[in-house]
Amino acid sequence: MAKTSPYESGELTDSMFLILLTIINPIHGYKIMQKIKNMTDNNIIIGPATMYTTLKKMRAAHWIDEIPSEDGKILYQITDKGRNILMNDYRKKQNIIDIARKELGEGYE
Repeated sequence: MAKTSPYESGELTDSMFLILLTIINPIHGYKIMQKIKNMTDNNIIIGPATMYTTLKKMRAAHWIDEIPSEDGKILYQITDKGRNILMNDYRKKQNIIDIARKELGEGYE
């Protein structure tokens, strides 16, 4: 059976999740990479090829919009559809964390 695309299933990779989280407010591509690097303490670094390919696919799925800026750069911003995908995935991830906390017990928080 063929694996379903995350753009069809809404099950986000960590990179996809972080990109959507980062573009809640309009931001340009380089700043997306820098923000993810900073917010994850350099634990997740998304390169330009991966990021721009992901942004292109998210745009095609109507999860994000491109907004031209005054300086000629393209800004990316999440759409309502993208926000719903992000929130659904957040709830799934939170549920998994809650289950892990329960199973692991004290001392693993």
